[in-house]
Amino acid sequence: MEIRREKTAPDRLRCDLLVVPVRAGVRSAADLDALDRASGDRLLREAKKRRHDIRKRGSVFVYQSHGELPAEQIALVGVGGDAKSEPSKEVWRRLAGQGVDLARRSRCKNVAFSLMQSTNGPAAVGAVVEGVLLAMHPVRTYKSTRGAGELATCTIIGAPATKAVSEAEARSRHLAEATGFARDLINEPAAVVTPAHLGQVAQKMKKELGLAVRVLGKRELTRLKMGAILAVGQGSVNEPRLIELVYTPKRGTRGARRGAIALVGKGITFDSGGLSLKPPGNMEIQKRDMAGGAAVLGAMRAIARLKPNIEVRGYIASAENMPGGNAYRPGDVLTTYSGRTVEVLNTDAEGRLVLADALAWAATGAGSSRPRWMVDVATLTGAVTVALGRTIAGVMGTEPALVEQLIEAGRDAGEPMWELPLVDEYVPAMDSLVADMKNVGDGTAGSIFGGLFLREFVAGVPWAHLDIAAVAYADKAHPYVPRGAVGWGVRSLVGLVERAARR
Repeated sequence: MEIRREKTAPDRLRCDLLVVPVRAGVRSAADLDALDRASGDRLLREAKKRRHDIRKRGSVFVYQSHGELPAEQIALVGVGGDAKSEPSKEVWRRLAGQGVDLARRSRCKNVAFSLMQSTNGPAAVGAVVEGVLLAMHPVRTYKSTRGAGELATCTIIGAPATKAVSEAEARSRHLAEATGFARDLINEPAAVVTPAHLGQVAQKMKKELGLAVRVLGKRELTRLKMGAILAVGQGSVNEPRLIELVYTPKRGTRGARRGAIALVGKGITFDSGGLSLKPPGNMEIQKRDMAGGAAVLGAMRAIARLKPNIEVRGYIASAENMPGGNAYRPGDVLTTYSGRTVEVLNTDAEGRLVLADALAWAATGAGSSRPRWMVDVATLTGAVTVALGRTIAGVMGTEPALVEQLIEAGRDAGEPMWELPLVDEYVPAMDSLVADMKNVGDGTAGSIFGGLFLREFVAGVPWAHLDIAAVAYADKAHPYVPRGAVGWGVRSLVGLVERAARR
């Protein structure tokens, strides 16, 4: 789809659908007033006649112009707020998503957005472009019939033609592409997306984007004594992988000298629960258990294009957790890469096991220098849904400043997070009679126990953990988010890296 910017006045723009934001605290807006006058004062009168509160956040009023205006339809969308503050990026993203949805339902070929009410052109344009592209990203299916035609063009009016606006648009295009890339990986059947497939995807990124890539297979994992990843994957015919991608800024720059940062993703391509078998209901969505790994792959894709002035290393610990004849068992004791031993009480608590090896590997520098800090992202626990619901991810960590920066990056990306505590008093509940620790706690505070377990493997490197089990997959569509994989975390991770590069 083509996205373009024009200086045309909204009452003169020819399009199928024109979307106009209406701010609650703004009594008179140039674009809205011009459109009302051009309609013969019928636009606002019709909204009032239908008792439509166009200034209420989330409200949508669609006016059929019947040839009165160049735009065939005008959608007035309430964005809330007030006259003093600019709507947030998330408000603009949602506006874009609502506009795309309205255009699709009306079978429009083109849609336009008026940003004349924005006082921050770069932020508004970037967010609208991001929302449009995310809303437009198709869900890949295996259906034998094709759906209706999609939008051909999106026009943004009212934004200044500045370098900052162009840069914001370019950044949003990269972020949306990377998020869509992650969505596609998560939505694919697990028969397609195996650990080996993720390794192949990384190798393609090496050729396409110039990243340094290593894919460690069973032989290398055995040599490195990564007993946790090997154990989780040993019940499947699809052998595990540990994937490393490295983005390096240009030599001689400040970012090349000040140390790398590491992003670590859980890449369980299918989680049956192993011998601690999951209930059969909804097991088909367990292909999403590699959403953390997909987020890291997507983030590395965007980072390679945005070229921040800092070294970034991405790691994906990938395995398929299956109940085969060679599967690991409850009661087994695993020796991890760090040398710490773990007694397995539940084979369905496998994500923390593969991450234990990956975090320890990343913390020691993976054969290079230690990173400045690390963030892992994982669909780790169902308990986080009980704690925070289906729209907020859990975050915890050892470095308050890092956690705060991650939350801020999530807020900017429209991916909200809430900090959970790492309660030291809970640690004794993971004591084992026969090993250094167990892989589960006492049956309470499941998300916190997951974080406490992972903390044992970060080797003193400042670290934060994102539990995205509740937010990685959407049961129903939302503005700019379709039903299915969300691609959650890609944009937050990129935003966090950009913040680190600016500092």
